[in-house]
Amino acid sequence: MNTHGHERSHSTGSCCSGMGRRDFLTGLSSLGGAALAINLGLFKWSTSEVLGALPLPGQQGPKPLVRVGFCQAGPGELLETGWPGKAYDADASQATYTKALQEGADQLGINLHVQKARLRNHETADAFLAEAVAQKADGVVLINMDGHVYGVQAVHRVLDQRGDRRLPVLAFIPHGTYHSHPERYERFRRTPYCFAAACADVGWLADGLRMLKARWQMANTRMAVVTGDATQEKKLDPVGTVLQYTPIQQYVDVYEATKESDEVRAIMRVYHQKAKGMIEPSKDDLLQAARAYVASRQLLKDTRCHAITMDCFPHVAKRRLPYIFPPCLAFMQLLDEGSTGGCEADIFPGITELLSSYLLGRPGFLHNPIYDTTRNLYAGAHCKAPTRMAGFDAQPEPYIIRSHHEADYGAVPQVLFKEGQPATLWRFLSPDTLMIATGTILRNVDSHPADGIGGCRCAFEMAMDDVKDVRDIRGHHKILTYGKHLHTVRAWAQLSGVTVEHITGGVL
Repeated sequence: MNTHGHERSHSTGSCCSGMGRRDFLTGLSSLGGAALAINLGLFKWSTSEVLGALPLPGQQGPKPLVRVGFCQAGPGELLETGWPGKAYDADASQATYTKALQEGADQLGINLHVQKARLRNHETADAFLAEAVAQKADGVVLINMDGHVYGVQAVHRVLDQRGDRRLPVLAFIPHGTYHSHPERYERFRRTPYCFAAACADVGWLADGLRMLKARWQMANTRMAVVTGDATQEKKLDPVGTVLQYTPIQQYVDVYEATKESDEVRAIMRVYHQKAKGMIEPSKDDLLQAARAYVASRQLLKDTRCHAITMDCFPHVAKRRLPYIFPPCLAFMQLLDEGSTGGCEADIFPGITELLSSYLLGRPGFLHNPIYDTTRNLYAGAHCKAPTRMAGFDAQPEPYIIRSHHEADYGAVPQVLFKEGQPATLWRFLSPDTLMIATGTILRNVDSHPADGIGGCRCAFEMAMDDVKDVRDIRGHHKILTYGKHLHTVRAWAQLSGVTVEHITGGVL
């Protein structure tokens, strides 16, 4: 790993403050390792094996319903030489579209209602919309199959009759089925809860379904905001996420009630076995970090929430009452499981982390911004990051267990990001506005005592695209997500009534 002004290498296993894996597992016996082996098995490799999977929206319980319609004028009404042309087999093409949609729906867990009879006129378009409304559909997909008489016209009709309903309409315009002057697309560009996807990739339909599901998931997610001493609920429109404000003492009470147990020791072992190494923390620090994960999961259950963001920093850094042990490893794990473990009760970065997981299939890294004015580079750092940055089914990034840098105690992850990795930098500014830009991660930045480098454990530098001066980048806690996703995020935002701005300002 490259470092700022020096180089260090971290070996696997043997750098753990002089404690190797054998010593660590031997030490577990003093904490009840025999009972652990009997009750849970010694070689479980994930926290979900210990506590079960998180009940995220769409994975358990109800699923989103999406209705699909095909738009083409009736027999005898199509233009003799009009697009998509005589060589276009409408029946076979409809079967191709349906297959792509059904495969995507099966993979994503979406209830798909495909109407075989085509929308040929206003009457059939109105009937399609009425049935979608009656079924309380979570979105509709309209596929254009006629370039002149009644294809895209059906989409306009549904939008006209939709009124002020927030029913998202995804129009798919396959290559060669429609041509027009640019102003014909203007309505689709400015109408909220609508996106027109025009492309030659029929497989994109699965991506469109993912956008509709992500919108549904956001609207069916409850996030615990652990701060202060008040209890209240608040809904964020238009994304629909419900914030459950929860007193910080409630988390502290749950944490203090979480004693050493087979589950806690199993999670402690998972953290250690998966880590590349452990430097400053002690065995007890790691035990407390495992307690924080069990406590976080219990709080989610108690509040009926799917995600959490906590005002932890003042209590961790200053060790002030009510006492909170650094929950950074716990939040790393929640992110790796598709949820959010958010820092400092910061809501809009928290819902950005949620959207990263739901829409892009990978968690994001919330961080404090740093501006390198000597090379016009952007950097960021925090003491918590997910390891599944490349995707939930991809190989996780390595991490080292370190102390919390600002507080200099506890056990937190130092995740090592992939160098040369294209990435997206983004965050919600409000419930109806987000900002975004892209770039490339150049390197990790390390910190050790007396090396002149400070700041949080997980740290990166990146070169930005389309940013003349990094000092123009707005906002505090931003989210770093692997991959360049500007177009996907913008399309989702259009479907969800959200405005997208460039990260330095101005509508994108």
